[in-house]
Order: sequence, then structure tokens, then C-alpha cells
Amino acid sequence: MKSIVEERSIETNLNEQQKNFIAYFYKYGFVGIMLDWIEKGMDENYNEIVDDLEKTVHGTIDLSIKKLYR
Repeated sequence: MKSIVEERSIETNLNEQQKNFIAYFYKYGFVGIMLDWIEKGMDENYNEIVDDLEKTVHGTIDLSIKKLYR
């Protein structure tokens, strides 16, 4: 996640704390979803989870960077 945030924020003046916050936010979201999936016995289709994650996150990292950049 950190490398994605670094790449997307090249032309901003975000400091390391702001970049880390965005990266950690998404990292812990992904980890939490996967831990729930494991805890529930991994019965749910993994591909559906990944698809839902992709749809949910698409564009939101850029939006988070933009909002912190103000």
C-alpha cells in the first residue's frame, strides 16, 4: 500500500505522516476483511471478496490524497 500511495502522491506535498496514514488505513482494512474471511471458515468465495475490494477501493486512494493535500 505504501508504494501505491508514494506513486500516487508524487506531485503533492504530503508529508510522510500523511502518506503513512493513508497506507495504514487501507492496509488494515484489507487485513481486517481477510481475517474475517478466515475466521468464518473461508467458505465465502475469495474471488468475490477481491472483486468487492477492488470496486470499493477504486479511486479512493487518489481521493484520500487529494483531500489531505489541500
